[in-house]
Amino acid sequence: MQQGAKTLQHAIELEVGGKILRGMYHRPEEGDTFPTLIMFHGFTGHKLEPHRMFVKFSRMLSERGIAVVRFDFPGSGESDGDFEEMTFSGEVEEAQAILGYTRSLSATDISRIGLLGLSMGGAVASVVAGRNPSDIKTLVLWSAASIDVMRAIYMAKEVDGAAFQDERGCYDIGGLWLNPDFYDDLNHWDTYRDVEKFQGKALIVQGSKDETVPVAIAHGYHKVLGERAELVVIQNADHTYNRHDWEKTLFQETSRFLGAEL
Repeated sequence: MQQGAKTLQHAIELEVGGKILRGMYHRPEEGDTFPTLIMFHGFTGHKLEPHRMFVKFSRMLSERGIAVVRFDFPGSGESDGDFEEMTFSGEVEEAQAILGYTRSLSATDISRIGLLGLSMGGAVASVVAGRNPSDIKTLVLWSAASIDVMRAIYMAKEVDGAAFQDERGCYDIGGLWLNPDFYDDLNHWDTYRDVEKFQGKALIVQGSKDETVPVAIAHGYHKVLGERAELVVIQNADHTYNRHDWEKTLFQETSRFLGAEL
């Protein structure tokens, strides 16, 4: 990867299911086509993510010759829709549309497209990679959730007496409504089964003290992907790497991997 190149950044939009998804596109200023990474944010997250980690990493990659596409899913960030409409199936469908959009960009080298997902975005990325093995060259999972983890989060809300439900059965999760269909929809998915179909190289990064996704989940993804995957556990790091040294290690390991594989 070249380093220190001048870069461009501009807002992008994509209509999916009648809703406008709003995102950001980063690319080097000079050149015709580039390897391109698509970033998927997590549950209740957005295209910036905590401590602007998606922004900072996108800019780092574009300076090193890799273009980046990152969108808010519907009901999150600045995109249309309400969070209460969100399901895992919906996000997979939207991620597929984002992949199609990225492939259509004139500056995308379609032979070098990677996916990166944080938390539930990692689960989405694993499914999309498994369903499009000929289109995805690399996969990066940051603190990737599994279906069991997402189901456990929902069930914790269901049994918590302090969790507020409205007349529709939606749960109040920090000021956002989680719809009652979210749990049932998860029964149709198995991220380990889907990602097993992906044949490219993968990087799995996990904090050893992740309070949301147990380290065992990262080992589960690693076991399924086998020799195609590399597992990096960042000691003492939490779910979203909320300390400068944790973030630095996360970025260094991921940029090293992408520089070699994408």
